Amino acid sequence: MPPFQTGSYSHTYIRVTYRCQCIKRSLTHTHISESYVMTYVS
Repeated sequence: MPPFQTGSYSHTYIRVTYRCQCIKRSLTHTHISESYVMTYVS
């Protein structure tokens, strides 16, 4: 496998992993915010 393909593959993998982490973080943040609001209201 040429180095170019390997490099682009790792770059794509890093972008996908980063995106997944961002999605998880935003989901967790939203969940915590909702739980906090529910607890605060009740």
